[in-house]
Amino acid sequence: MSRLSQGLLLLLLGGALLKISAFSADFTNYVKPGFRPLLIAAGAVLTVLGAVILGRERRHGRGPAPREALAGAGLEEELHLARLLGREPAVTPRPEPPLLTEAPAGHHGGARVAWLLAVPIAAIVVVAPPALGSYAVQRAEHAPAPPPPSVVDAGLPPLNSGGVNDLSMSEFGGRVWADPGSLKGKTVRLTGFVVPAPDQGGWYVARLRIGCCAADALTMKVAVTGAPAPVTDTWVRVTGTWTPAKRTTVPELAATRVEPVAAPAEPYD
Repeated sequence: MSRLSQGLLLLLLGGALLKISAFSADFTNYVKPGFRPLLIAAGAVLTVLGAVILGRERRHGRGPAPREALAGAGLEEELHLARLLGREPAVTPRPEPPLLTEAPAGHHGGARVAWLLAVPIAAIVVVAPPALGSYAVQRAEHAPAPPPPSVVDAGLPPLNSGGVNDLSMSEFGGRVWADPGSLKGKTVRLTGFVVPAPDQGGWYVARLRIGCCAADALTMKVAVTGAPAPVTDTWVRVTGTWTPAKRTTVPELAATRVEPVAAPAEPYD
């Protein structure tokens, strides 16, 4: 791969990072919001490096010929003049390097592989993959499982008995596993996306929790009863009461109200 191609790829990659981090919030589909400054810095560095390489190649292409080329031209003129005058050339010409009929093994293959770096750039700029949704939840092998210690917060405050309690999926799951008594008779409201449950004839409201990026996403879902299933992957706000069940099953919520909402700016819990 030529230096010009390398500079172009760096410029495109840096521009793609800046597009999803500095000029939009699309980066939250892939990593936690706290990574924004790092992504902006990385995008800026790659963009500057690419611009510098392209600038140097442009100047080099328009500048004077290299010294080796001038020296070679002068040698050829001297030999030609000596032959015309019938004299023995004073300088022994350097043998020309053999012409390569084939590129070194793996050279072209390496260049072609390097161009694969353009694939994620095209995916981000053209396709813009969305955040993980119902497909990822349905493919989870061992969901549900007791939430990790980081999800269960010790000393959770008591819930309001006379109103609606807005809870994150993490807090709701933590209460179900660590303090189920705090949910008895309380009305809660959860926000997530719709996941079908064909085996149980119902549906889930779900959310994904990430520690670093979408690759380590943890499935968090609640079975909703008493309400028809909305369209899959629709973001909804479900109001209802917790239904006590076995700790080995998915927590259940008897819904009293289901309303569609816009997808949040930060899709992960």
